[in-house]
Amino acid sequence: LCLGDSRVEGDANFESYRYDFWKDLVDCSWDFDLVGTINDPLSYPAYQNKTFDPNHEGIGGYTTTDVLEDLPEILSSLGKIDMVLLGIGGNDALEGGSNSIPTAIANINSIIDLLQSNNPNILILLEQIAPGMSNIMTADLTQALNDLNSRILTVANNQTNGSSRVIVVDMATGWQDSYLADEVHYNSTGAELVATRYSNALKSLFDCENSGGGDNKGCTYETINTN
Repeated sequence: LCLGDSRVEGDANFESYRYDFWKDLVDCSWDFDLVGTINDPLSYPAYQNKTFDPNHEGIGGYTTTDVLEDLPEILSSLGKIDMVLLGIGGNDALEGGSNSIPTAIANINSIIDLLQSNNPNILILLEQIAPGMSNIMTADLTQALNDLNSRILTVANNQTNGSSRVIVVDMATGWQDSYLADEVHYNSTGAELVATRYSNALKSLFDCENSGGGDNKGCTYETINTN
């Protein structure tokens, strides 16, 4: 389940990471199914004779509060989820600045609680959020994102348990304005980078038939021993 805001959703004017991520999964010959109650209406080229899986749960403008409110109904519709890519919190920072971060972190903890209740063995990949364009990154917004990303490490450490991993994937390190289509959304280069960092996190856990190359920079893996 790809869960989050407009960076997850994408639209005709900017990119989601989901298509590039899907191609990475195909390259690894993994058996998977992208799920969600939303069906991406855009057209994507076939890849290795496969058709893109358009299901997701990214909604433009969503904050952590919105995700938390809607998640019980989403999980009721989808049933048991094995893995979640969670990218949320950017709109909290944009709307409320640094004052919003304690509530955002509390909401993220509650979101993870719901996901682990849905499946005690769930794997959660949790984003440290990439910044927006330099011209919008005020001192307070920068502080907000730094605080959010710092606290996300603590969330992952506290929420990881003997059956469920919460793995932090750092999208912020090395981020550049050239990865953005507008003030906050990915262009094709940014989307590919985000997808690669997600897929590299999975390659640290699961064997991939084509695991060479890729950008491992910025990936922090909080893993546990489940034996």
